[in-house]
Parts: sequence; structure tokens; C-alpha cells
Amino acid sequence: MTDRGSIEIADLAVTVARAETVAVRLAVSREADQWQLRRGEVIIDAPAPLISRRWAYHQDVFLEEQVPATLASALLGGQPQEVAGFKVTVPEPAASNANWERIAGQRRTGRLITPWPRTEWQVSGRQLPSRQDGLFIGDGPSFLGYAAASSAFFDAAPPDHQDHGRLWRVIRHERRAWLHRIKIGPLSVVVDVRGSDLSGARLELTTPTTSVSRPVGATGRVTFRTPAGLAAHTLLVLRTDDDWLDFRYFDTLIPGGTRDTSIEFDQPGTDLELLISSGEGQYIEFKRILTAQDDKRSFLKTVAAFASYNSGTIVIGVDDDGTIVGVPSAERDALQRQVVSVIRDNIEPEPQYQLRWVEHEHKHVLLLEVEGRPQWFVLYPKKPEFYVRRAGSTWRAKREDIAAGFGAPSV
Repeated sequence: MTDRGSIEIADLAVTVARAETVAVRLAVSREADQWQLRRGEVIIDAPAPLISRRWAYHQDVFLEEQVPATLASALLGGQPQEVAGFKVTVPEPAASNANWERIAGQRRTGRLITPWPRTEWQVSGRQLPSRQDGLFIGDGPSFLGYAAASSAFFDAAPPDHQDHGRLWRVIRHERRAWLHRIKIGPLSVVVDVRGSDLSGARLELTTPTTSVSRPVGATGRVTFRTPAGLAAHTLLVLRTDDDWLDFRYFDTLIPGGTRDTSIEFDQPGTDLELLISSGEGQYIEFKRILTAQDDKRSFLKTVAAFASYNSGTIVIGVDDDGTIVGVPSAERDALQRQVVSVIRDNIEPEPQYQLRWVEHEHKHVLLLEVEGRPQWFVLYPKKPEFYVRRAGSTWRAKREDIAAGFGAPSV
């Protein structure tokens, strides 16, 4: 069962050519009477037709078009092609091979999350001359510099789209079969599978001590009995005889804005147990309660860090060691109002988040699930502070981090 590897770019071009039409996103810059590719994406078997989009500036254009697969294949092979009236040339890649990875459903890459699995190929490019910094104004949204415009167009965050990085990203949606819904109850796990071809598919539920396999069948629904509840470190695999189609690993939940929407819980508190089982980390922060001013400041730093490019969940009512202490029932409403108020009054723009109460053994815990966006969220706007989340801790952002996030040079 291989999840990653490399192939020749010529073979990747053949793979793209097998489709009828594909979607492409291109960032091109004017070079004499031609337009040179700086960054490209090819999307195979997208679930819906792409809507054409064009952002045109003085020396740079960003294009999104549905094109014949043969045209995209030729571009991957380095052959100049005309796209939406622009003659596009392709620079030589950094190597002759492309790295690929198979990604399960509901997994994030950049800002992309799909309910079904996908395969992604990455082609590295040689470093091109940097684009001139300054205000980008034209037939598209305005931006402070090329990096900010590129990041917004490709739905990703700097430094993901720096010119010395990726030349091509190819995405193929794998919709033969995927895990559509997983309902976790106190005594069972019910799985609904969807896809275009379920023949030969099986579901395997494996814990550290047991393994059970069931055929999917025509209905796509499979029930596993779990008399002791869902065990930690459980692996659910949708597979054929010798390969996987999709999977989920129940070590801890994916927090914040990347929470797995395919998972439902019938048993109160189960999702909380999974969430805190691995302790605090890159996407998880525990808070016993919000009381002193220092607690509020620490809380706001973490909210700003999660919102700025990261995502994450703050669990209020849990000690640093993972002990669930809960929030007294009489204080629930006041705490929720306090959280909303301190975020609204101290962070700009106001982050996207959800507040959710979870009950566990008669103790109430508040989950603040913060969705990360490819931009900075400023703490204390009158005297701005910027924060990042690294290695499970919140740190003040360095000057070069801030400059990259705004698409400006670090000076």
C-alpha cells in the first residue's frame, strides 16, 4: 500500500491527457510578446464544471479555465500553448520527475479539503526573477504585492506560493468510493460509503487488539459492533484486496476549521475524549477557565494564532494535563458571552469560529473551534501584535513572517 512516490513528468503528462477536459489555474507574467508560466494547477475529474476567472494586472495575469486535457498535458510537457487568448510558455522544471501523494477524504492541503480522496502531484520549478513589489491594481481585486495576489488566487497562504517553490500542482479527485458518513455511538459504529463503483470494496475496523472486516455491499452501509465504545488509535479503512480507497484514524480529531464533517457522534463526550487524548499540540490548547487578565491575554494570543493560517480548537474547562474539570452550569452563559466579547473587542478582523458545548460525565466543556484563513488577524489593533502557532505553543510572529503574510519584502 503506497501513499507517495515519484514519476517522470512525461508520464504525468500522459495521465492528464487521458481525461477529456480539465480545469487549470495559471499565474503568468509578461515576457516580450509571450506570457511565461510562474505557477500552474491542473484539476482532473472535478465534481462540477469550473467557472472561468481572470485577474489581469500590468505585467501579470491569473487565469482559471476549463480546457482540453491535451492542452494541459502539452503545457506540463513544456510546450507553449494558447490559453484564453494568452500564448503561455513554460520554464524548465527543477527536475524531470514529479512527486505524488495519495490523500484521504476530509484531509486539508493548503486550503483544499474534499470529502473524497485525491491524488496530488507536485512539480518543483527553478527560481524565477522576483516580481516587483507594490500595489496590484487591475482587472481583479487589489493586493499589496504579487505574493498576496497569488496566494488569494490559488486559495493558499504565503510562503506556499513563493516563486522559488512549486511550478505545477496536479490534483485528481478519486470518487470511486469514499467514507461519506461515520456515526459513532456507545455500542456501534455505522459507516455509509458512497462512490461510482463499490464492487469489491470492504471496510476494515482495526484497534490495537482487534480487527474486523465487512463487505460494503450494494447499500453502502456497514455496522460494526463496539460494546466498549470506540477505542483510541482505531483505524477505519475502505479497501479492495490490495489497496486502500479511503481511511480515517481515530487518534484525535482534526480540530478547528478543519474538523471532519463526515464524523457524527451519538454518544455525548466521545468527541471530547478523542480531542484531548493526545494532549495539547499544534491544533489544541486547554484552558481551565478565563479569569485573570493574564489568562485573557494568553487566550487571545492563541485565538489570533489559530485564525492566522492555522486553525485550531481551544478547550475551556480542561486542565493543562488533560483532566476535565468542567464549567459550572451557572457560569456557562456568562462564559460564552465573555468569549464572544473579548474576541470581538480585541482581534481584527473578527475570526470565523464556532462555540460548542460538550457534556462529559455531567461536566460541561466549551469548545472554541477557530477557522484559519490565509491572512493575519491582528491582536490589539491600536498597538498591533501578530502571533503564530508552532510546535504546540503560541509565539509572537517575527518581522519576516509578518512581511511574507502581507506579500511585502522583509526589510
